Amino acid sequence: MKKEIMEWLVAIAVAVILIVVIRTFFFVSYTVDGLSMDPTFKDGDRVVVNKIMDNFQDYEYEDVIVFDSEMGPAYVKRVIGAPGDTVEMEDKQVYLNGEALEEDYVVHTEDSYMDNFTLEDLGVEGDVIPEDHYLVLGDNRPISRDGRDFGLIHEDSIVGEVSLRFWPLNEIAFNFD
Repeated sequence: MKKEIMEWLVAIAVAVILIVVIRTFFFVSYTVDGLSMDPTFKDGDRVVVNKIMDNFQDYEYEDVIVFDSEMGPAYVKRVIGAPGDTVEMEDKQVYLNGEALEEDYVVHTEDSYMDNFTLEDLGVEGDVIPEDHYLVLGDNRPISRDGRDFGLIHEDSIVGEVSLRFWPLNEIAFNFD
């Protein structure tokens, strides 16, 4: 009987250690809070964030990431500009390095805020995103709190890239670019 109890305790301890290691170094789940990424993600969607790739690649245009916020819970947003890029918005059209972006995932309405901005308007010195910084925007631009509000984010605040939506079950998806 003692041997069986010890085996169970060891199995439980190994499972707990594996869960901690996986959540710390590999993958973590988040719940989308709000409508700022609609239609890509709805309020309450559950996603898995890949923390592994953070060590092996830089984030680029259209990557959907989760990052820690000084203003509360973590945010889910889309990378629009990476280090070395120039970004501006004019009449609801985003320009990356002088080229107009085709953003099929973006919600547009007549009542949007901050339809025009330059990097300088966001507090950037010069016209290029500095090293280790990213510009992120929500897909639901009329209501999204994003880089237009809080400026660029530092790469140290990035948790990882969203790899999977697993809830709701009828909307499981892997690619959000």
